Amino acid sequence: MVNTRVFVAQTPSSIEANLRARLYPASSRRPRQILVNTRQPSAQRSMKRYPFAENHLGESVLQPWVHNCVVTVQEGRHTYRYMIFFKRHRLFGPSQCLQTLSNGQPSFLRSDVVVMRIGTTASYVNMRGRDSVLADWLMCRYALFAL
Repeated sequence: MVNTRVFVAQTPSSIEANLRARLYPASSRRPRQILVNTRQPSAQRSMKRYPFAENHLGESVLQPWVHNCVVTVQEGRHTYRYMIFFKRHRLFGPSQCLQTLSNGQPSFLRSDVVVMRIGTTASYVNMRGRDSVLADWLMCRYALFAL
């Protein structure tokens, strides 16, 4: 799906917040935590936040748009939902980070990838300690078997 997200212009009533997310850079071997800027239209509405994940994804000249998809992870009786932001283009090189996570197997995802946690009351929430481990697991699985 190409860019199903909504852009929310900054207004006097909008609220901006930085949320922790996980970045899987294509040019590096290790994932890392980042802060993604999000915007909420107003304080009176529900906790609907709109992230600007494209600020952390490279190659914006080659491909300016961003794909996103929701992935659900079931661990025991807990259910976790994550949003994955990525780009796809045949000219992108292989992702070193995803190749390292998958023990050298080539990945179908060839760009930088940002993973954010979807909350129950808010659309996006901060990633906590266990979320990094689950995000690494799902990226290894998603990058090898999806698409």
